[in-house]
Amino acid sequence: MRSTPKRLIVALAASCAFVIFYLTWSAGEDRSSFSFRDHNDAVLKGRRQAIEGAFQHAWDGYSEHCMGHDSLHPVSNTCDDDFGGWGATAIDTLSTAILFEKEDIVRQIMIFISKLDFAKVTGGSSIQLFEVTIRHFGSMLSAHDLLHGPFSHLVNDKTLRESLYTQMVSLGAALSCGFSTPSGIPRNWVDPTKCATDDGQSNTVAGAGSLILEFAKLSEITGHQLYVELAKRAEQHLVDPHPVEMMPWPGVLGSFVRVADGQLMDMKGSWGSLADSFYEYLLKAYIYDSKAYAPYLERWKLAADSTIRYIASHPYGQPQYTFLPYWEGKKLFNAMDSLSWFAGGNFIQGGMITNNQTLIDFGLSIADTGGAMYQMTATGLGGEFVVWTDDCNDGFREQFHLEDCHANNSIQITGAEFKLRPEVIESWYYAYRATKNPKYREWAWSAYRAIERVCKTGSGFSAISDVNAPNGGKKLDQMESFVFAEIFKYLWLMHLPDHNADFHMQDSRTGEHNTWVLNTEAHLFKVAGPPV
Repeated sequence: MRSTPKRLIVALAASCAFVIFYLTWSAGEDRSSFSFRDHNDAVLKGRRQAIEGAFQHAWDGYSEHCMGHDSLHPVSNTCDDDFGGWGATAIDTLSTAILFEKEDIVRQIMIFISKLDFAKVTGGSSIQLFEVTIRHFGSMLSAHDLLHGPFSHLVNDKTLRESLYTQMVSLGAALSCGFSTPSGIPRNWVDPTKCATDDGQSNTVAGAGSLILEFAKLSEITGHQLYVELAKRAEQHLVDPHPVEMMPWPGVLGSFVRVADGQLMDMKGSWGSLADSFYEYLLKAYIYDSKAYAPYLERWKLAADSTIRYIASHPYGQPQYTFLPYWEGKKLFNAMDSLSWFAGGNFIQGGMITNNQTLIDFGLSIADTGGAMYQMTATGLGGEFVVWTDDCNDGFREQFHLEDCHANNSIQITGAEFKLRPEVIESWYYAYRATKNPKYREWAWSAYRAIERVCKTGSGFSAISDVNAPNGGKKLDQMESFVFAEIFKYLWLMHLPDHNADFHMQDSRTGEHNTWVLNTEAHLFKVAGPPV
């Protein structure tokens, strides 16, 4: 999952007062050159069963303690309704449960959905358009496609199928109220009862530009074009942005857009929080319908080219590693949040679609850097924030109290929490699809084992405070819905052979074509246009 308005403002600056941990490894050693032997189907099946067991463990904990609430705190076994009380974890889990063919869980969730009242919001009167679209709405749309496609055998109850459709359309209609603004740029808070928005003057680039897949899918399913036209109107302000002088480089934006007229508002941006899934959806919209969204692909390639030319950074003494700094105008800051790691997979996917090895290689360098970040901590998991120097300047040495700066300490973790985010594993998935290099499976399996070792509780899996403490430090009592929607799904897909799995990302260079595409919450949508 990409940027979320409730966690939008994140501290990326290297001067933030985080606890500092040092990464130590041999200067210049290329860990990506290690060779692995890929496993046979029996071993892969055993791993999938282990991942499914972890999924079942977490679901049992949520279902026992918090079914119908938005999330479970897996240490205290208390519940939270931080997304309006619409059962975020339950609904976000649905597409994964279908893939795993957990018939009892699928039925349990669909019964819950059938009884849900979208006019009632716990803790207020409004819900977050972006969050509910990618989590709840995305999963329901995906379930519709999956249950009318490769998993049509899973739910035979006609009433439950009809209820899913009815509730999906009802939710889509409620969410579409967010677009009722002068420019068509949606506001992020929507009152589903009054079909009204808040009075916010801006939205994020991600919040306004990451809705096209879901609303296009609803229009495809229902035959009503209103939904996709609303999302396209909002997207167009970012596909053809104004004023053009607010773009630091061609195709690259800041973080906020004005609701009144759709104008760009700032020049501070990144591939992480506030903007990330906008870039992601430019490419994925093209995969979803290559005929309708060909201009989106060109827009994505423009941003990708600028990123490679002007933004990418390599730490001192480690030229094989690639980071994506954030920017203010044309000034770069060597700090990267964990959400940004998805970009590795995004570049790889774009390279496979366009037969561009430069894009693939660039994405692989990011995916491999994520692998290095995981391998070099005591837990085998990556931290929330990382900073680096490309020139060992005095300021960097002073900030981190370094007597000398060299390859072994030119990268520093400045946020040691592991919040069970999926972005690195997501990039490894695309890296494996492009290369079939088994190291990416091994890295994913190692991450899974680390999560089992340091994050597991009696009722689920918890975020941890310190990736450089052997036991993970303190358990933070947090388990967001994307653990079910993304972590388990990407780990499972990493170990799923291609047999009878056309929903895998396909490598267009080999003549295969993509008939499915994942939204930013890893919910699978059947493509609508000519497969690419």
